Amino acid sequence: MKAKVMNVFVLALGLLIVYAPVLAHHGTAATTFEAKPVTAKGVVVDWLWSNPHCLLRVDETTDSGEVKHWIAETQAPANMIDAGWSKISFKPGDQVTIELLPAKSGKPVGSLTKVTFADGRVLSTARGNGIGADLYKK
Repeated sequence: MKAKVMNVFVLALGLLIVYAPVLAHHGTAATTFEAKPVTAKGVVVDWLWSNPHCLLRVDETTDSGEVKHWIAETQAPANMIDAGWSKISFKPGDQVTIELLPAKSGKPVGSLTKVTFADGRVLSTARGNGIGADLYKK
């Protein structure tokens, strides 16, 4: 009897250990961002091409002169490559207009959906659509 109880306990503990990280990373991901996108125009500060998510930092100067420091999140690099994104997609100082789903908290962070460069080039976060695939062929 003790062996059965111990086996059930070990099995339950093992499942909890495996399942807990999944909940921690994606538990509220679907409810973190607003459904209505916002647009911000600014200057690229930094482009972080790394797992688990790429991050684009953009400084937007509002009409009142206040600088808003946006942090826009995308998918993992492997997911972004099919849409034409790369490690060299952005450099500090690039003028861009970003479209993102903002955080419900009201902080200047969000899920990036589209980037338009000053010259009209566009990168979209839609997977597999090839948008932007030829941007860096010169």
